[in-house]
Amino acid sequence: MTAPSPERSGDQLADDSVLPELALTIVAVGDELHGEFPVLETMCTPGTDVVRPSVAATQADAVLGLHAIRALAPRLPVTLDLDVHLFPEAAGLDRILGVSRLVRAGRNVIVTDMEFRSPTGRVVGYGSGAFMAIPEPGFRSPDLDEVLGRFGTPRGTLTVPIAERIGCVRTGPGTAVLPSTSVVHNGAMAINGGMLAVVAEEAALAADPGAARLESIHLRFVRGVRVGPASATADAHGGMARVEVHDASTGNIAAVATTRSVPA
Repeated sequence: MTAPSPERSGDQLADDSVLPELALTIVAVGDELHGEFPVLETMCTPGTDVVRPSVAATQADAVLGLHAIRALAPRLPVTLDLDVHLFPEAAGLDRILGVSRLVRAGRNVIVTDMEFRSPTGRVVGYGSGAFMAIPEPGFRSPDLDEVLGRFGTPRGTLTVPIAERIGCVRTGPGTAVLPSTSVVHNGAMAINGGMLAVVAEEAALAADPGAARLESIHLRFVRGVRVGPASATADAHGGMARVEVHDASTGNIAAVATTRSVPA
């Protein structure tokens, strides 16, 4: 969503980053990119056995972003839009595979999509993402082969529930806050887009006491959150919610999300 300083390649994370703990692996299969991750209790909506759509969105962003690197290199891509829709069949899985492809590549913007699948190959959800190239030539994308090498094996395990791990808390009906720390930063030293999805999800759930979990989330990113915290406010109606995420340090809007919930 935001560009790193020119001396950074855009993929460097702090030692205490939560992102490696999501245990995502990625491999190239022809023109496709396949991501796979374990579904741990710490990644699920509390009280359910279904992965949070915000966690699935974080994984999708990482996988789909590599299509953007492949298509737009050496220019650095940033995420414009990201969405995830999980089916009831996503419940009870111990692993999820994401099979992704490039839908269209323009000069500056690309569109991608993904199928989430069970270990047996059953489709359990859809995802998509749009990315654009930063116009400044000083910003460079990381080397794709090096990134794939790092994603060749899992690099950590999430042992604490994701919201607790990143310090995301519900602060009232329809509101949630996420501190801007190295735990959630991307290589640009701003809050990772998937982590903004977590605070949006928490606000949406806080706005709808009758919801058991979210099944869909769509995010449109406006600007990065560097100083923070990221403050999310949700308005829910009939199982749908609209969420605005702001950088509390400036009041600027960072992202807009739309969610759909499953009743308890």
